[in-house]
Amino acid sequence: MHSGAGRCTTASCPRATPHDVEKTFNPSSVSVGGIATTTMTVTITNPNGVSVSGISFSDTYPAGLVPDQVGAYTCSAGSAVFSGTGWALNNVTLGAGASCSVPMLMHATIAGQIVNTTSQVTGTGVPPGGPASATLNAVVANTPTLSGWMLIAFATTIAALAAMRMRG
Repeated sequence: MHSGAGRCTTASCPRATPHDVEKTFNPSSVSVGGIATTTMTVTITNPNGVSVSGISFSDTYPAGLVPDQVGAYTCSAGSAVFSGTGWALNNVTLGAGASCSVPMLMHATIAGQIVNTTSQVTGTGVPPGGPASATLNAVVANTPTLSGWMLIAFATTIAALAAMRMRG
C-alpha cells in the first residue's frame, strides 16, 4: 500500500535503495599551491522510483585541501553550510531517479595523495548510502634549482661582466 505522498508505508512496498554518491577531482593531479587548480564534485543520485526528502550529508576537508569557491550546486537544500573546514547539505529532496551535484574549486597546500571522503548520505525512508571518496594527487612543481657551485659561478660571471662594463 502506498501513501498519497508517494512513499511506501507497509512491508509490501518495494525495498528502498540507498542513494548513490560519487566524488571526483578534475583534474586529479595538480601542483601544490595556486588557486582553483581542481574542481571537486560530489554527485548524489536517488535510484528509487519515488521522491525522497530529508537527504543530508557532510564533507570535512582533510589537511592539505583548501576550498576556493563553491560552484553552482544543483541540490535544492533546505540548508547549506560552507566553511573553510567543510560543508554540509541538509533536507535535500530528490525526485525519483534524479541527481544533484555540488562542484567546488579547490587547491592543495601539501604534496602527496590527499584523500577526501564524505559522510554517509541519509534520507527519509531509505537506508544510508555512501560514503564516497576521491584522491587528489598533489605534486611539487618541478622548478629548476641551482647548486651552490652554480650560484658562485653565476655571481662571479656577473661580477666580471660588471667590472668590464665599468672599465669600458
